[in-house]
Amino acid sequence: MFKKSDRHSQLDLFSSPTEYFRDSKKKKYLNDDSWHNQFRNHVVMRVDESIFSVLYTDGRGAPNASIRVLVGMMILKEGQGWSDEQLFENCEYNLLVRSALGLMSLEDAAPVPSTYYLFRRNLV
Repeated sequence: MFKKSDRHSQLDLFSSPTEYFRDSKKKKYLNDDSWHNQFRNHVVMRVDESIFSVLYTDGRGAPNASIRVLVGMMILKEGQGWSDEQLFENCEYNLLVRSALGLMSLEDAAPVPSTYYLFRRNLV
């Protein structure tokens, strides 16, 4: 089932990485010129999810993972030359990669490998 991503998710005070940074680290993380913020704002958030709706059935079934995140993952993987394992590891544990994909909260779940592979297969 196709469902558009929420463009403006509210951050939780206790699950936002920015709450754990202090001074210069926090400033650098929030800097609009940082690569992860640039990637999120100029790549991930500009993905038109509606063009991918044909890949999903109408009606029943679980909603898809965020198309924006899946496309962003594909771009980062190819751009960085990562293996699939490196991609999934970075999506789970690298705060800059998570931010680049729009996973702003520590509780935001990255798509699982099976969802990523199914999306990639359907796209091809």
